[in-house]
Amino acid sequence: MTAAVRFTLESGAQQAVAPVPVIALSGDLDFTNAEQLRDDIQAALTPDHRDLVLDLTGLDFCDSTGIRIFLAIRKLLQERGGAVALAGLNSRLTRIFRLTGLVHAFTVQPTAADAVALLRSRP
Repeated sequence: MTAAVRFTLESGAQQAVAPVPVIALSGDLDFTNAEQLRDDIQAALTPDHRDLVLDLTGLDFCDSTGIRIFLAIRKLLQERGGAVALAGLNSRLTRIFRLTGLVHAFTVQPTAADAVALLRSRP
């Protein structure tokens, strides 16, 4: 089981605000690769990044270890005064996040574009 991670940084050259990084995950996220994902995300974020969008459209499976990584990244960005938004949750992930109450811990949007727009609109 492997989660291939694609990192894209939205261009913010014409905007007064810093760009919001969007990290798209695909495949399976579990105990075999969750720690590496956390390290990769932390390495990709600069100290200037305070918000992050995790696009889960391509994520097929996520176990509790993966969810723990999402919470760790959320904590890191909250310490910077920012937030993590999740986008594109499939029905299985939506159910998990609702049953565990984690849907209230994250901003959840249907698309990455919606999530970026929402994060940018915050004061």
